[in-house]
Amino acid sequence: MSIPRSFVVVCVAACLMAPAAALAQTATKYGPELQVTGQGQGAFRTTSVALHVTLSPSYSSAKPGVVVTMRNCGGSSLKLLRRSGGLGSGQSLHASKGKLVWSVSTVPGRPAKPKLSLILAAPKGQKTLCVATSMYDHYTRKTVSVRTAVPL
Repeated sequence: MSIPRSFVVVCVAACLMAPAAALAQTATKYGPELQVTGQGQGAFRTTSVALHVTLSPSYSSAKPGVVVTMRNCGGSSLKLLRRSGGLGSGQSLHASKGKLVWSVSTVPGRPAKPKLSLILAAPKGQKTLCVATSMYDHYTRKTVSVRTAVPL
């Protein structure tokens, strides 16, 4: 019993192409970069803290959104005084139980950078305000956490 030469050629070609096809389908997903900065405000003593949250997408087209949650590292609650600037389309901000939740339904592609600017109450009797920020990305299905210490 002999195997036709054309069958062997097709099988060898399929075996050689399979790894390349598998690699082409397993593209690595990267979510947006999360940056959180803060600065104490006040003429003679710190009465409030300006907190800026920026998302920097790593892709050129729009992707599913993110949910950014901010809490005080020390366990006490964050108190939102006001929001500086407006929210973009498809964005919402909720403040409850001492935490702040910023939802972005769709993260735009580069070069757009969704931003959130907040004014928080400065905690009394502390030298720093530590903000623990976590971002759940619906595109990569991963959570990224950042801790930011703001001197008062």
